[in-house]
Amino acid sequence: MIVFQKGLIIQKLDKKIIIFDSDNSTLFTLNETASLIFDKLKKKCPKEKIIDYLLKKYQVRKERIERDIDEFIEELKKRKIIIEK
Repeated sequence: MIVFQKGLIIQKLDKKIIIFDSDNSTLFTLNETASLIFDKLKKKCPKEKIIDYLLKKYQVRKERIERDIDEFIEELKKRKIIIEK
């Protein structure tokens, strides 16, 4: 289960998401695809549904999408934006 860190300021601007971590004074900007994945994770959408959505939207190989999502989640964990419980 993924839990989002408390105290983050999350703002959507056009198709991008800006995340401000006030504890570390760090600003993260997510591109359109990362923002889409982030939104779906925040809504507790299962990974398989996110993969299916991205397959339809971008017509990329499933293995690539799976790898990209896994790498994105690992990056969010590393930056302490999410915690996996």
